[in-house]
Amino acid sequence: MKMGKFEEAVLEILEAAIEKYGTAVALSQATGVSTANISRWRKGRTPRVGEVAPILEAMGANLMLPTSEPARDVCFVNAKVMPAGEHVRSPHAEDYIAAPLVGEVGAGPGYFAQEEVESWFLVYKNVPAIMHRRNLIAVEIGRHSTSMQPLLNPGDIVLVDRDDQDVERPGRIMLVRDPDGAGMIKRVALNKDGTDWTLQFYSDNAAKNPPMTFKLGEDYDSDIAKAVVGRVIWAWSDVRNK
Repeated sequence: MKMGKFEEAVLEILEAAIEKYGTAVALSQATGVSTANISRWRKGRTPRVGEVAPILEAMGANLMLPTSEPARDVCFVNAKVMPAGEHVRSPHAEDYIAAPLVGEVGAGPGYFAQEEVESWFLVYKNVPAIMHRRNLIAVEIGRHSTSMQPLLNPGDIVLVDRDDQDVERPGRIMLVRDPDGAGMIKRVALNKDGTDWTLQFYSDNAAKNPPMTFKLGEDYDSDIAKAVVGRVIWAWSDVRNK
């Protein structure tokens, strides 16, 4: 199978990293990436960005994905400093990334048109939950979306990792899509159902929002990426009225 540009770039960086650290085992120990994954990628298997990110960071590399609006590194230009920070050193740009901010309903798995990106959301990337994650989007909870209350309220902003679509453990909060393509924040449960799999999207505010059940094969062509955009890993909430 012919490699694409992404795979070729990763392989080039991977080989350079192995040369830098001496062996694949040494690279694994330095970055925390398993030797099994390193071996698979060298044989041509396409890595997920989140998996290979520690190696890219160790080599000072950034990859821009053509199929998505990626989180971007930040360059501060005359940033306004709040009064509380007037006598503190300025923030280091390398500690932050900017994630595209989109609305909940239209948040999909692929490229965002310019008019769909409402703004950019500044993220401190050294938080453990965010560290090494790069395919991030910020999603604003819709003004009438109360299904995840009291945890999430209209206007809250969640950070979604589009490289993390693992729903094997039930109850994770994910950005999902119904078969018509509308996005929403829900908890997810995946269960085997005969020859198919049942996907259940359920809410914290269950009394007013009954679970939605779909078939992975029948409704999503057996493609989990069509149903699950990514995992919610962080949230910013307006607590003034809480």
